[in-house]
Amino acid sequence: MSWEQYDRLIEHLALQLHQASADFDQIVALSRGGLRVGDLLSRLFERPLVVMAATSYSGDDERIQGKLKLGHQLAHTCDLLGPRLLLIDDLVDSGNTLVEASAWLKNQVSPTQLLTGVLWRKAGSAFIPDFWAMELTENPWIVQPFEHWEKLQPGKLMPMR
Repeated sequence: MSWEQYDRLIEHLALQLHQASADFDQIVALSRGGLRVGDLLSRLFERPLVVMAATSYSGDDERIQGKLKLGHQLAHTCDLLGPRLLLIDDLVDSGNTLVEASAWLKNQVSPTQLLTGVLWRKAGSAFIPDFWAMELTENPWIVQPFEHWEKLQPGKLMPMR
């Protein structure tokens, strides 16, 4: 996936939110995959960005989905959260992350509205987000444009001239 394709998916998701007149006070981005998406939507819709840490992938190339771990608190600079939140991730695969993150937000923040959005929705997911840019009928591994950083090593980087 190129940066251009990635950006177009974010634009497509943003357009869906706009056309649906989705109204939200903050954007909660799931780290790490949802950070870039949430950041760009935050800038476009001029809404504060809230970060929720989550991890479930490990192993070679981080392609093995294991037990989900959510952070114990949200990172933000808002005086108050909510009452209307937009939870963003890059994709919904099994659906576990969005199920657990939604439950955590409902329990800890008690929003009056919780919308969800992703770039990719895999058809086999147990969770159906409110908004998605692309539906995938198969279960492909998506190589996002920033993933090459996971293979780099600081000692092998070239200095600028």
